[in-house]
Amino acid sequence: MDRFPLGATDASVSELCLGTMYFGSRIDRETSFALLDRYYDAGGRFLDTAANYAMWVDGCDEPASERLVGEWLAERGVADEMTVATKVGGGHGTPRSLDPDSVGEAVAGCRDRLGVDTIDLLYAHVDDPNTPQVETMRTFAELVDDGAVRYLGASNFPAWRVARANAVADERDWPRYECVQPRFSYLVPDRDADFGVQLPATDELVDYCDVGDLTMVPYSPTLGGCYGRDDRPVPEEYARTENRVKMRAVEDIARRKGVDGNAVALAWMTDREQPTVPVVGCSTVDQLDANLEATRIEFTAAERERLDGVESYGFQWSRRD
Repeated sequence: MDRFPLGATDASVSELCLGTMYFGSRIDRETSFALLDRYYDAGGRFLDTAANYAMWVDGCDEPASERLVGEWLAERGVADEMTVATKVGGGHGTPRSLDPDSVGEAVAGCRDRLGVDTIDLLYAHVDDPNTPQVETMRTFAELVDDGAVRYLGASNFPAWRVARANAVADERDWPRYECVQPRFSYLVPDRDADFGVQLPATDELVDYCDVGDLTMVPYSPTLGGCYGRDDRPVPEEYARTENRVKMRAVEDIARRKGVDGNAVALAWMTDREQPTVPVVGCSTVDQLDANLEATRIEFTAAERERLDGVESYGFQWSRRD
């Protein structure tokens, strides 16, 4: 599995990230371990979790994903090989706040459940307009200085808030956000689609990441599997004429290459000039294997032109040559 840069740092991560949202809750321990093992055997070394995964599931009164990931890391003895990302401030049984006290307490809990001294990548899970960004970035800087956190990311943030936070950090020589985690896929949602706290990528966010050397680590990259599963229709927020044309392109290319359409969508993301590392969520090893095919797909120039020719994110006039 190829490696992609993590922002402007010297670090790199696997081209596909394994999402572990429902590990230990909807997905039992045995299956979760099987998915982690298969991903590891395929060369994957990048895991995604959060302090609140998945406390909205019935019977899941405490964070389960981090604890299960921590147990897997310890039992397999691979903690030093993996990049583990987690998130704080997302609500759902945990504080939806990025104030210093909440962040400090949440990070301590994450480290304990994961069984690590240092969190490789810490996301601010949801933007918090009620806490001054200078306070949040100062707290993150102190956590990095203390060795509790290595790198920072922002999830579900508007572009201008990421840029403002990074300006605050740059002015004070503090660590900045090196990556963003938006809702992002090959299909483009309706401009007025409402996903609640989940913020879709925008032209502004894509271009900011491009010119600022931030890596995109998007969630929901296959929109629940709609590119390749008959039981998963295209979400209504994506029911647009342009997307019907896009789906035909994915289906045709998948048929020619003998792969799942979801793998084509993932490969389109990893093949972007801007470093993009999709977070893949699977509940069975077969689903994971189908998605891993993305790492072996190579597009012809004509295929890439067809995929990119309908509608793309970003402002063409701002592209760097």
